[in-house]
Amino acid sequence: MTTVSSALRRLCASAAAALAGALALLAPSAHAVADPPPPTVLGEATVGSVLTASFDPASYRGCGQGAGPDYHLEWYRDGQRVYPPVGVSRYPLTTADLDTQFTLAVVANGACWGMEVASEPTQPVAASSRNSGFTDRDTAEFMARTSSGALVLYPRGSGWEQPRTVGPGWNTMTQILSPGDFDGDGVNDVLARSSDGTLYLYPGTGGGGLGTPRAVGWGWNRFDAVLGPGDFDGDLANDILARDPGGALVLYPGDGRGGWGVPRQVGQGWDALTALATAGDIDGTPGRDVLGRDGAGNLVLYSGDGAGGWTGSRVVGTGWGGMQRILGGGDFNGDGAADLYAINPAGTLLVYYSDGAGGWIGAEAVGWGWGGFTAVF
Repeated sequence: MTTVSSALRRLCASAAAALAGALALLAPSAHAVADPPPPTVLGEATVGSVLTASFDPASYRGCGQGAGPDYHLEWYRDGQRVYPPVGVSRYPLTTADLDTQFTLAVVANGACWGMEVASEPTQPVAASSRNSGFTDRDTAEFMARTSSGALVLYPRGSGWEQPRTVGPGWNTMTQILSPGDFDGDGVNDVLARSSDGTLYLYPGTGGGGLGTPRAVGWGWNRFDAVLGPGDFDGDLANDILARDPGGALVLYPGDGRGGWGVPRQVGQGWDALTALATAGDIDGTPGRDVLGRDGAGNLVLYSGDGAGGWTGSRVVGTGWGGMQRILGGGDFNGDGAADLYAINPAGTLLVYYSDGAGGWIGAEAVGWGWGGFTAVF
C-alpha cells in the first residue's frame, strides 16, 4: 500500500528551482520559510465517525507575512486522493471506507507554493463503534431505561434534543448495552440479556430505532458485567468483554455478521473493580481501552494493545467512589477525543473531557435527573 510521505515534500522540478533562483537575484527575499509541523487526524477510525484535521494554519499564512490562508487540504485513502472531499477539514467515514487507512495532507499554495506535509496514517477503519451514537450523526447520545421499563433515546445534534421512547417492556432485561454495529450493516445495534441468560441482538434501523430482535447467545447470566469496547482484537469487527463473579474477564470476538468467534480469557482479578466502563480509545494509542473503579474510588485506565491484550494500567482519577454510574458515550465537545461520563448521587450527568492521551482537561454538568434510570448506556 502506498501512503503520502510524512516528510515535507518539495514539488518543484529542478528547472523550476533554477527559475526561482534567478528571480531571487532580482528581488531580495522578504522572509524565510520554516517547515510547518505535520498535521494530525483526530477522531475514531470507525464507520460512522468523522475524521477531523488538526494543524497550524498560521504556518501557511503568506509564508508568515500575515496573508492567506495559503493552503488547502487533501484526504488520501490507502494512498489515493479521495474525491470528494478535498479542501474540507472533516471527513465522514462510511462502510465504503472499512479496512482502509486515511492520511491528511496540508498543501501550500500562493506564496508558499511547493510545500506539502502529511499526517501519519490512521488505524484501519473498523466497524461503527458505540461512540458514533444512535442517530447516525457521530455525536454523544444515550439510551436510558425508566423504572416502568420504557427505553428512551436522548439524541443530540448541536445540543440535547427532545427525548423519545424507543419501546416499552425492557424491565425484563438484566443487562442492556450497545456493541456498536454488531451485524455489519453500518448501523449501531443494542444487545440485551434476559433473566434466563439469553442474549438478544436488537438491530439498529438508523435514526435511533430498533428492529426485530433475535437470540445470539445463551447462558450469559453467569456474567455480572458485560461490556461493548468496540473492536478490541483488531480484526475490524466489534467485540464483547464479559466478567464472571470470580473475576475472569472473557473476550467474545464478534465476527462482523452478528455472530461470534472463539472466546478466550483476557484477564483475571477484575472482581476487585466496583464499576467498569468502555469509552473507546482514551489514551491515544492503538487499541480500545477499559476504565475501572477500584474499592478505594480510584479510576484506573487499562490500555488495550489493539490485538486483544493489554499494554498496562494506571490511575487516571481519584474520588470516583460516590458515582452511581460510569459510562462511555462518545465525543461530547467535538474535539475528536472520546470523553467519559458519570452520574453522581444527585442524578447529575457529568462529562469528563478527555485530552486524548489518558488525562482530562475539565468536567461539567450536562444533564440533570438521571438518577432514576435503571439502566443507562
